[in-house]
Order: sequence, then structure tokens, then C-alpha cells
Amino acid sequence: MAAENAFLKLKRTEFQAWFGQIMEKAHPDEYENIRVTQGDGGLDGLLIRSAAVFQVYAPREQSASEIITKIDSDFATAKETMGERGAKLKRWIFVHNDEGLTKETGPKIVEIEQANSDVKIERWSFEGIWLEHEKLSVDQLTDMYGQGPTEENVDRLAFPAIRDVIGYLSRNNAPTNVDMVMPDPDKLEHNKLGPERADMLRVGRHRQGLVEQYLNGMTDPTTGEEIAQAFRDKYACLKASGMSAGQIFTSLWRFAGGEHFVQPDQNAAVTAVLAYYFSSCDIFENVPSDA
Repeated sequence: MAAENAFLKLKRTEFQAWFGQIMEKAHPDEYENIRVTQGDGGLDGLLIRSAAVFQVYAPREQSASEIITKIDSDFATAKETMGERGAKLKRWIFVHNDEGLTKETGPKIVEIEQANSDVKIERWSFEGIWLEHEKLSVDQLTDMYGQGPTEENVDRLAFPAIRDVIGYLSRNNAPTNVDMVMPDPDKLEHNKLGPERADMLRVGRHRQGLVEQYLNGMTDPTTGEEIAQAFRDKYACLKASGMSAGQIFTSLWRFAGGEHFVQPDQNAAVTAVLAYYFSSCDIFENVPSDA
């Protein structure tokens, strides 16, 4: 969740620095992070032994034509820079975090690949960057993102941390107008949320009863349903935007305070609260009755 949040949120040099940090940890003896300057020779990063050059894009308010022109220029510059140093460019990887670029950049990258059959051309979005995350140790991931929720700190979860998360969510509530609907037990598989998010909900489910107990004991009995409606409204808005199920889940994690809270017990509470509302209200799609 934290990695995907950074991927979607960071722009320009911040995104490039984040990507460089991941690659330096994943390939400590091979990856060279090129300093961000106008004279970088078309190289944002370099895997030395595999002669792979990375071009990293996270634009703000640039037109498709400007991006395509930059791709053309940077590829040509990277190939020239490698040649000037007596090296042959073998891989060129275009890394970006803007879903809107896909239809514009796809044909351009195919064009470059067809004109340069001796160079392997790749395009990485979050899936490609996540494969690099999987090479990192738990300590390295913790260094980048802080401690994530574990079964141990979820099992130790108590009311104070849940109170923090419920209080945060109650400031984002919406009017109540729909009754709670219990989901089908196959809901997780039906929504294709993937193993990482399935694990997160599985861990959180251990203590979702504590969330329900806390909500039932609140002075204002409508708070739980107001938060449920806020989740429903947020989900409907995200789904209408065309986001994938995984991106919607990450956005709901952020909505629940995932990037706001930093303490392990609070992160555990976010996990339990998400699991509770996933199970007890219309966040994501229930399995059709005729499936």
C-alpha cells in the first residue's frame, strides 16, 4: 500500500529519487543513480552489467506531444552517450507513473523498438517497480516506508488505536442513506485484489470484531454507518474514474488514514478497520447471485 501510494503520488524529481532508492537497494553492486541535471546524457539510471538505461518520467501538466518528443530525444541521447563511452546500449527502460500516458506512449515505444532491434525496449509502471521491491529485505522496506501491520501487532490491537482511526474517518463522513449489506464470502476473489491485499485483509479480519465492538460502544450510534457511507461514496467515485481494483484499494487505504498514521498500532488499526468495512458494507463488488 505504501509503495503504490508513493508511486501514484510522487512527481518529477521526487519520483525519480524514489525509484533510484529502490534500485540502489535492489542492485547495490550494479545500479548507478545518475544525478538529476540537464547534462545527464539521457540517463536517469544505469544497470552496469546488463547495459540497461532507465528513463524515469512523472510529469505534471505536460502534453502528450511534449512527452513523445522527450522520449525520442532521450532515447537517442542515451544511445549516443553509451556509444561515446565505448559501450553498447542493450536495454532501454521507460518508467512512468501516469496512467494517462499509456495510449500516447505505447505506439511511440513500439516505433523505437522496431527501429532499434538490437536494443530491448521495456515499459515499467507499478508492476515493474513492484518486482524490484520484492528483492528487498524487510529491513530495507521498513527503512523506506516504516513498519507495516503484522499479525503480531494486529493481535495486540486495542481500543486507543482504533479510536484514532475512527476519529480520523469520522471527519470524512457522509449522510446515511443506505443500509449495511453483508458481502458474499467469495467477494475478495471476485474483485481480483491480488495476494498482497488478500493477506492484508486476512490479517485485519482477526480483529475486525474489536472494531465492531468499539463502534457499538460509541456515544453516537450513527458514527459507524456514517463512515460506512463515506466509504461507499468514495468507492463509487474511484470506480467511476476507471481505476483498477488494486488502485481503488490503495486509495481507500489512504482514505482510512494509511499514509496519515505512522505508529505500528495505528497501522494495525487501519488494517482492521478496512477489513471490517470490506466485510460489512458495499466497498467493492459482491459476487452476482447467478455467478
